Amino acid sequence: MAEKKEKQTAQKPEVVVYCGPSVRGIAKQYTVYHGRLPDTLVKFLAKHPAAQSLCVPLSEFATTRAGLNTKGSPQAALYKTILNEL
Repeated sequence: MAEKKEKQTAQKPEVVVYCGPSVRGIAKQYTVYHGRLPDTLVKFLAKHPAAQSLCVPLSEFATTRAGLNTKGSPQAALYKTILNEL
């Protein structure tokens, strides 16, 4: 069992893509982050919870991007919600 725990902690940091709208001084759309998110983005995500759903693991990026380009999709609705909050 100790080997499994070591493998889990030795994993590479998660790669995350911000797919929300670009916000000056905070994040550009489709920025890739390795590991920890910048404090400015963390504060933005706390203030705009809808944006959290558009900060996705790299493995989900293609699906999320396709959703952003599909009218009426959950991703497109979230994107519009965030734009309206800005």
